[in-house]
Amino acid sequence: MLNEIQQRVLGVLIEKERTVPDSYPLTESALIQGCNQKSNRDPEMAVDQTDTGEALTQLRETSFVSRVEGGGRATKFKHRAEERLNVSRDELSVLCELLVRGPQAPGALKPRIARLGTAKTPDQILDLLEGLARKAPTPLVERLAKRPRERDHRFGHLLGPRPAEHEGEADEVESTSPRPGQSAAATDDVGSLRDEVRTLREEVRSLRSLIDEIRNPGGGS
Repeated sequence: MLNEIQQRVLGVLIEKERTVPDSYPLTESALIQGCNQKSNRDPEMAVDQTDTGEALTQLRETSFVSRVEGGGRATKFKHRAEERLNVSRDELSVLCELLVRGPQAPGALKPRIARLGTAKTPDQILDLLEGLARKAPTPLVERLAKRPRERDHRFGHLLGPRPAEHEGEADEVESTSPRPGQSAAATDDVGSLRDEVRTLREEVRSLRSLIDEIRNPGGGS
């Protein structure tokens, strides 16, 4: 099982191989910057060399990462996730986004895996997720129970424990409960509006992430 920092390190290595191939494999300095970047990350982190050093040691011991010698003074690192997990390129795109951004629904994953070179419809992404959930001998993702007012199931990876849910999300769910004197219909309307707001916020975050990636393709790498 990978801890939170190991998950982030592995996800960043996969991401940067796709988005900035000229800078890949990554030095540890570039890897730290990728782990700490503000775009396409949830939760945001502030890891240092000690954190990444320990994570890389564990990932190398479990054959998720290998060290690349030569070609310069700085040691570089590359992932071995495809062969280690026995997954396809498209499946790895999905896992990458779940590693760096946490549980997501197929619709939210669509623009995010597109930047990794995997263009799929939400239905096709759902097929990939369900295939990963049936992976033998060990499933790699699981479908999560819908939270109140959610339209689609989210999926989370099973490579390690996930970060705790944001407190703000719990607050939003609780705030949809009927207030004294408020009808059930009015409550449903409020819940629908909150649903739409959450969806719009997610779309805005996705667009901002894509714009950041276009403006700064290396992400500081």
